[in-house]
Amino acid sequence: MDVNETRDEYVERFRALVREGLGALFVPGRIPSLAGGRMEHFAVVERDTSVHAETRFSFRGRRFRYERQIWPPDFPLEIKTALYIEHLRERVLTGRYQEGADPEADIEI
Repeated sequence: MDVNETRDEYVERFRALVREGLGALFVPGRIPSLAGGRMEHFAVVERDTSVHAETRFSFRGRRFRYERQIWPPDFPLEIKTALYIEHLRERVLTGRYQEGADPEADIEI
């Protein structure tokens, strides 16, 4: 984070970088990717003094919800955005999910 950067500037830059990264995440041919998945929702949500990013998407017949705090920052912006996307990908691809779970319910990752 640039020391002169405000909270709003940081959040807007995070939003732009993550949208780009999430768009690439669902593209076929990228390995490892979530090809065949579909992003349904991405938002930045303010909670008291913190800001969280939330992503909802479907992949392999399941719906997922991923949320992480992005403000106050604990890493520089470029690292924070890469961690957000990679952590989302890793948790989906390596997770074990219960068979018979409600297919309409979001899986929290």
